[in-house]
Amino acid sequence: MKLFFRLRFVLALCAFVMTTACGRATLPALPYPAVQSSSLQNQYLFALRAAEKRQIAYPDEPLWLRDEGGRSVDTALNADNAAMVFYGLSHGVGNEKITNEILNMLSPLLQRYEVAYEKSQGKWYQDEYVETIGVQLAMLSAFQPKLSTVLPGPGKMIPTSLSTPTPPAVSESARQLLQFHKASQVEAKNSILAKSAELANSERLKAPAKARLQVLLDRYR
Repeated sequence: MKLFFRLRFVLALCAFVMTTACGRATLPALPYPAVQSSSLQNQYLFALRAAEKRQIAYPDEPLWLRDEGGRSVDTALNADNAAMVFYGLSHGVGNEKITNEILNMLSPLLQRYEVAYEKSQGKWYQDEYVETIGVQLAMLSAFQPKLSTVLPGPGKMIPTSLSTPTPPAVSESARQLLQFHKASQVEAKNSILAKSAELANSERLKAPAKARLQVLLDRYR
């Protein structure tokens, strides 16, 4: 089952709403209190860097959770940690440089485990695959496009002061563009939820992975 056939699109979409037009989404119930701290983003970024560096020593297969991957992989490939990080970023913690680096490093990480799971026909990397589902749902749930702070620019969205009058034609163009991104975001999330629910209801996952996936689905539905 090709669950993440639009993984690059999901990451690009989240990059758009993170760095240019973030609105605060309702945070799903998390397993521990939400803490808005820049140190949390830094620790997560350090874990991503360490995981990628450690992966170099194992070129033939992705690192396993709770095994040779060590604490860096356990931290980076954890949907609960990702949810906290994205929550902080959506509330103004961190900066654009950190946000971009996190997204850029997440892309190969998530794709690596998707490919490994698919190559094994779902027999291996089940726990890791389930966490990638949670990471993507966390990204799509933490951020919402916000019309009042952006205008369309050449190739990107440009923030503008709320006190500056917006020409009607430009305002309508911005509204249409943001509506498109919002609809795409909802579509991507619903697609992942639907296919993940199908996986959770099947016999393809072992009991621990199935239970974890069900927890994630209950959180983001």
